[in-house]
Amino acid sequence: MTVKDSVHLRKIEVNTEWKKNVQTEHFVRGFQFLVDEPKKIGGDNEAPTPLEYVLGSFNGCLLVVIDLAAKDLGFHYDDIDISSVAIVDRRGLAGTADVSPYYQSVENNIVFHTAESAARLEELKEIVLKRCPLYNLLKNAGINIQLNWGIK
Repeated sequence: MTVKDSVHLRKIEVNTEWKKNVQTEHFVRGFQFLVDEPKKIGGDNEAPTPLEYVLGSFNGCLLVVIDLAAKDLGFHYDDIDISSVAIVDRRGLAGTADVSPYYQSVENNIVFHTAESAARLEELKEIVLKRCPLYNLLKNAGINIQLNWGIK
């Protein structure tokens, strides 16, 4: 089945232009962003790394799905504080050890400013984890993901 044959499929297209060293510029739907690396691995440190963008995208994806699922459930919140920390073994990228070059683990912390109960938060979390594309991408890659979600 092709994208044209189904209303359920969506094509995501990114065009990339090499700028210098390991820096690239990416164009998506009229938006653009830079990717770079720190100087110690050949970059100019002028933009986030690909792994930093993925972690930021992970947080953003969770928030999008939280908003969608919260509306479906009638789960109300006033604000959300979110942060994630990933651990990467640099030997994987360097090729000096037989370890994964991507995240070894991700710890995600979300605090909901809400009057909802802990049980309702668990109900929301279950739906979000089922529907969030980047959570499932990381999980299916075998990354250890720790989720610390709470209420303030």
